[in-house]
Amino acid sequence: MGAPGDGPFQWDFVTPGLPDASFADAPGFSPTPLELRVMLLAHLRPRPDSLVWDVGGGTGALALEIARLMPAGQVHTLERDPEAIELLKRNGQRFGAANLHIHAGDAPEGLAQLPPHPDRVLLEVGRPLRQVLDLVWEALVPAGRLVISTASLEGLVDATDTLGRLEARDLQVVQATVHRMQRRGSQARLAAAEPLFLIAAERP
Repeated sequence: MGAPGDGPFQWDFVTPGLPDASFADAPGFSPTPLELRVMLLAHLRPRPDSLVWDVGGGTGALALEIARLMPAGQVHTLERDPEAIELLKRNGQRFGAANLHIHAGDAPEGLAQLPPHPDRVLLEVGRPLRQVLDLVWEALVPAGRLVISTASLEGLVDATDTLGRLEARDLQVVQATVHRMQRRGSQARLAAAEPLFLIAAERP
């Protein structure tokens, strides 16, 4: 497979869930773990020609997963951190993702840069997001799907309260924790990644 940055990335399988090591990272920036990406994708349900907003792109691992699954679609990711944007660009080039578009900015102001009427929206946030959620919901097309990921209990409560007010359909909440085996010498243990709340809903 090669280390990140060693040339074009090749993955000959049709399953989602690219290995975490496929993505370039940096101190303070690590890709969303494979298992959580698969779960988020399953709830997002992108179509082959979807227009996807990814708000809070980070390293781009999830945006790239989506982009490679829908070559006829478009993924527009909004990220505020300059270091994360550089990672997004590096990973986008490594994967040859011509349908991944990177926008520098913070929500809610930066949402105006994204093309209108997405049918799928992914919010990756760590804080209460009521104002952002209201604007995203207004932009989302009828029957469009929204998936929110947050590690914050406050963010979970804010999201579910707001989606209830917006009369969202098919509201689902999942808490996910990934444990992976690690070896140190002859010892093996299960180490947990940060727990994640997943909130999925559909606009009427």
